[in-house]
Amino acid sequence: MRQNTTRKNFSVYDPEEDRLTLWKERYMGMEISGDRKRDVEKKIDLQLSRFIDFFRERYGYEKVTAVVKRDVTAWLEQLYNSPEKGGKGYAPATVNNHQAALSRFMKWLRVRAPHLLSEDPTKGIREIMLPDPKPRTLTSEQILTLKNICDRLERFHLKKDRRRMKGKMELKTHARPQRDRAIVYVLLSTGLRREELVNLNLDQVEPSDPVQLRAARSAKIVRIRGKGKTEGTEYLSADARAALADYLEFERYMDHAEETLALFLSAKGTPARKADGQLYPRSINRILEQIGKWHDAELKDPERHISPLQPHNLRHTFANELAKHPDVTEQDLERLLRHRNKRYLSIYTRPPEATSAGFIEKL
Repeated sequence: MRQNTTRKNFSVYDPEEDRLTLWKERYMGMEISGDRKRDVEKKIDLQLSRFIDFFRERYGYEKVTAVVKRDVTAWLEQLYNSPEKGGKGYAPATVNNHQAALSRFMKWLRVRAPHLLSEDPTKGIREIMLPDPKPRTLTSEQILTLKNICDRLERFHLKKDRRRMKGKMELKTHARPQRDRAIVYVLLSTGLRREELVNLNLDQVEPSDPVQLRAARSAKIVRIRGKGKTEGTEYLSADARAALADYLEFERYMDHAEETLALFLSAKGTPARKADGQLYPRSINRILEQIGKWHDAELKDPERHISPLQPHNLRHTFANELAKHPDVTEQDLERLLRHRNKRYLSIYTRPPEATSAGFIEKL
């Protein structure tokens, strides 16, 4: 929870109040702490501290009233061109993240203490233009073969030594094929980010009972916490409902503990498993990467290969399939993708190159 900071009357100038560090601590306590993940809080604190250190070294003090646009521009240039160590500056995306953190802080500070900061020194400073990331959308053929692999995942997790097991079909100790299948189908059906997926709790699935989930004509995941404090709801496709019901009925109970709330769980006995069993975000990458390798090993045509399969491939695919629907508006895309940046929305909904080539072929 946010700190209960008593509001003071900051309208009268006080030299003791004219300090960036003081206001940064207030900002962290009133706006950031408790609302973000701990690693995100630490990152924001570090980014703001870097600006304050730069400003103090530049002038020998840290007066809020002395900050101007020239200082912000110089700081961003230093981040990009004059590295702290290692011979290279920060990547453009990292510099842009620093700029965004400082901009949000300055906007907040102007509201809280307009007598100290009459103008926003970050206003009008353009971000470093980044090249458009390549769309990572699967074609309809790739979606079909991926689903085929997912429906046969148990076979890929069988123990190899059949003679010692006397012909028994036994899964590897930590294998969870129903979970992995459900993860793929839920990502395809909802376009969730990796972090959003691992942070889901069972009570966010409506209905969460396997029998009801199979019989339902509609099911959804609610209260999905996205970037920028956004919250949304996503509906589950028939494939996702069936796969999730199988996981909840046949596998999840094996890894459930009294304190467990998370929907998708690591197998018990897995090294470095969290106390509550929640999957690490990186685990999602490993699961998908392995499924992608199994997928490609069965297909000779390199055009249908999908490795390395990543969570964002499925998010892009969800967006692209959604955009094909004639009744879906730009507002629908923003809401369902929980993304307001139109530049990235256009990238998400861009069809794969093979599909674009097919359009031209018909002209």
